[in-house]
Amino acid sequence: MNFLRALTLVFGAFILSNVCSGNPPANETAESEPSYSDVKGLKLEVKTEAPDFTLTSITGTKVSLSDFRGDGVVLIFYRGHWCPFCVSHLEDINTVLPKLKKLGVQVIAVSPDNIANIKSMANRMDNPYVFLSDPDLEVIERYGIRRDANLPHPAMVVIDQQGIVQWFYVSENFKKRPSASQLMRVINRIK
Repeated sequence: MNFLRALTLVFGAFILSNVCSGNPPANETAESEPSYSDVKGLKLEVKTEAPDFTLTSITGTKVSLSDFRGDGVVLIFYRGHWCPFCVSHLEDINTVLPKLKKLGVQVIAVSPDNIANIKSMANRMDNPYVFLSDPDLEVIERYGIRRDANLPHPAMVVIDQQGIVQWFYVSENFKKRPSASQLMRVINRIK
């Protein structure tokens, strides 16, 4: 490999890593509002019961949202293990997991990835979340956040101990997601 080609590869990797690392935070007003969505067909409403579902976890067991009644839940829908914006977002949320745990809040991450790929993502995150596979996008459809035939709109839903939606964020812009600090402000506001 000649020097110029090697330099081009290194520079390209540097640019790509800087562009793909970190997400711009969601609109600041989104965290103080009851909800935010610019997606048509959304089937979520604040102060209503979150649609229950049962999906497969990384261990192959069936897990239902209703299994977490009594806990608060942050439900995160992400596009897949291959999405740098999703990885960055989950890594950011990882930073507040100890605080969420103290508040009795469980994070559940749902994607259309197959079991092998959600295991890969779970290992990358050091298994702090409940990772669930929705390969047919049935739950994604039930929540009204289906982007196209294969992907959801990235979304975050805060559900209280009784299973009631207290706040959500869904956007057409797959690069913007609520940051960990924004999520904590939402949780502290609604607790």
